Amino acid sequence: MRRFIVLFSFILSITSLNAQQKISYLLDNKADLNKVTIEITFDALSATDAKLVIPRSAPGTYILTNYLAFVDDVVGYTATGKQLPGMIGDGSFFTFGESNELLNKVSYTVDIQKMEIDLLDASTSSKAREDYLGLFGYSVFGFVEGLENEAIHLTIKTDPSWPVFSTLRPDINRKNGTDSYEAENYAVLVDAQYLLGKGVQVIRVEEAQIPLFVATYAETSIDLEGIGKRGLLALQQLADYFEYIPMPHYTLVYEFLNPISERHDYGFNMEHLNSMTAHRDISKEYDTNRDLGSIIHHIGHSWVPLRSWGEGYHPFAWQVAPLIETIWLNEGFIWYVSYYEILKNEEILNWWQSNMDNAPDFIKNKSLKELSLLGSTQYASDFRIGKNLFSRGALMAHDLDNYIQQQTNGIKSFKEAILGLLSWSKDNKRAFKYNEIEPIMSKATGVDLSPVWDKWQNAPE
Repeated sequence: MRRFIVLFSFILSITSLNAQQKISYLLDNKADLNKVTIEITFDALSATDAKLVIPRSAPGTYILTNYLAFVDDVVGYTATGKQLPGMIGDGSFFTFGESNELLNKVSYTVDIQKMEIDLLDASTSSKAREDYLGLFGYSVFGFVEGLENEAIHLTIKTDPSWPVFSTLRPDINRKNGTDSYEAENYAVLVDAQYLLGKGVQVIRVEEAQIPLFVATYAETSIDLEGIGKRGLLALQQLADYFEYIPMPHYTLVYEFLNPISERHDYGFNMEHLNSMTAHRDISKEYDTNRDLGSIIHHIGHSWVPLRSWGEGYHPFAWQVAPLIETIWLNEGFIWYVSYYEILKNEEILNWWQSNMDNAPDFIKNKSLKELSLLGSTQYASDFRIGKNLFSRGALMAHDLDNYIQQQTNGIKSFKEAILGLLSWSKDNKRAFKYNEIEPIMSKATGVDLSPVWDKWQNAPE
């Protein structure tokens, strides 16, 4: 009887897991290497209620991007095999008519080549080359509205000779032609990067506290091991500062590219939960040593805001660029940790202050919260906004640091404040509200930080 009960429990757990994993994604690019076809299969629902949402924004991008412009051939499939054409809705989504028939699959194509040509910022676009397909998840994967929190099984199919790599499950031993991945939900699926093709190089960096990888596509000669050494040093220094590593693994993704045009920008990098992406214009000199600060900064985002965040950042509203009041914290606090605390660059205080002093009035006149709301969609498009946001946040962190050390005779510092935010997020598993930030940091440090907090909320004098 005991054996029967154990067997029954095992079958029940497997049945429950299978019931949870009811969304299947297929990404196929064998037919045309400059395009991908996406199929999403799910438990049947009424065609009238089905909406295929195409993201227009993603966490940390602080911009609206019209990815729908690169989507074609949208089709819904009923349980009986009937095809229903997708129709563009009022927002960034497709509908499938007024039929009461049950829909259980949708498919569409994404033109990667057109995306890269039309989007001038390399950090927002996937890439297509003769021997490479580099995909940002949020630029190619849509979702069926209402199913964002379901577990996902992803299958990737490409040319049989092409190795497949993803930051979801990084490995130097890549499969050719096809591979499968599991994602906890849609947000995890689209946070990842997918690198396909013979042009992709992958190494594992030894001696790291967690599995650490470098994955690159380069249209020039590069020092892969040099990038790995900087990644290892950055990870070690961040681990020493925070005293723990929250990521199960980490990948540094680098693209070294011939520019599409003089107007295309390859200067911005992007952070992800367990990875970062960097883009480099090979017509400009690249110095691995000078890149250390950027690596520390972007890996540092795996602590804040990816694991401790304010409202609007998560859960994310994919069809819009949500209004986020705490971009100064997301960026500025990590700038301070990366460049002042870890790299000991005291001169950077002057640069942050000059960013504020030289700002135009429409930036100077805004409170911290107002400027963050403005930066929710224009952080990089007018980088004076972005620079002022991280400069104000970093200088606030410096003021907090000095004040905490003064009040505790050097026993505590800003480190306790940021660790307090991380600990609070781990315990509460939700976004902190704006008026909760100062009390969380004050409790963590044992110091009333309201005088410093209140000073930085207003427009600079």
